[in-house]
Amino acid sequence: MGFGLTAIQIILQIDKDVFMTGYWVAALIFLTGVLLVNMLYNISYQRRMKQIAPLLEVGKPQEYVAGVEQLLETAKGQNLRKILTMNLAAGYIDLKQFDKAIELLEGISDKKLAGTAVKTVYRLNLCTCYFNTDQGEKALKLYNDSQKIFEAQRGGKLYGVNIAVVDMLAAIQNRRYDQAEQLLDQARRTWDDPRFREAFQEIERTLTEIKKESTL
Repeated sequence: MGFGLTAIQIILQIDKDVFMTGYWVAALIFLTGVLLVNMLYNISYQRRMKQIAPLLEVGKPQEYVAGVEQLLETAKGQNLRKILTMNLAAGYIDLKQFDKAIELLEGISDKKLAGTAVKTVYRLNLCTCYFNTDQGEKALKLYNDSQKIFEAQRGGKLYGVNIAVVDMLAAIQNRRYDQAEQLLDQARRTWDDPRFREAFQEIERTLTEIKKESTL
């Protein structure tokens, strides 16, 4: 656009100062328009995602996954597609398809993710997947590397229960079974989210099996 306008300025012999003033005004209007269109585009996808999100809360992960996959078919922009991919991975985690979730999450680099909240979700989900696919070493490394991020939100309303689950899984992986039991009791007293009751029950079953094996 700059080269084209410069050619027009030369051909029409427009005063340079007048031309540059008009050029910068036009550039500002153009850039503002681009940013506005981009913002409205992302907001439209955020609204559609908010309509799909409750499906996980009511125990319909299959419908949730189908909805997010439909959004990804048309979504443009690297950052938007990363967020939608993370949301899709969450659906596969609820479906217990951890390998599929890992494939999606490992295709994203958290170094380029914007915001602590987004990085927290990314690392929590990937930790959960590693623990549930017998990749304990990778899970513990990511878990330990993420302590600074997790600590700031441990016990919070948004991600406190997710961090609590990962804390229990890490304790079990480290064979700190008494600590895992204490964390489980505390989590049950603190959170009563239906989505996590099953996770608590699975952890309890794991600890029960470990106790049985230790007495044999």
